[in-house]
Amino acid sequence: MAVDERELILELFPGTPFDLLPPGEVLYYREGENVVIEEPPFRAVFEPVERPPLPRPGVCEACGRLLGGAFARYFRVRLAGARVVRYALLCEDTEACRERARPEVLRRILRKGILP
Repeated sequence: MAVDERELILELFPGTPFDLLPPGEVLYYREGENVVIEEPPFRAVFEPVERPPLPRPGVCEACGRLLGGAFARYFRVRLAGARVVRYALLCEDTEACRERARPEVLRRILRKGILP
């Protein structure tokens, strides 16, 4: 069994801050209505916010594309162990967004979703 260097660092030094870990593969996908951004072993599940379409265009935080109301949606993530809720504006079409999004931007969104 191959050991990932990120997992090894976390096993030997469990308190290692997220920013000091070497970059891993960032996964960005839909899980039902939710959007998941994951860089094992870290995972953030963004739930859709129920509201009407955006009244004016907005910029997707993942891919940076300017989107009209029907093509974008607000999502929220609750931080573990905290009463803090973070919001992100993301494309409704996660597949196309994933192709345009840069890994370092997805990693920044993930960090916002797991760190208070």
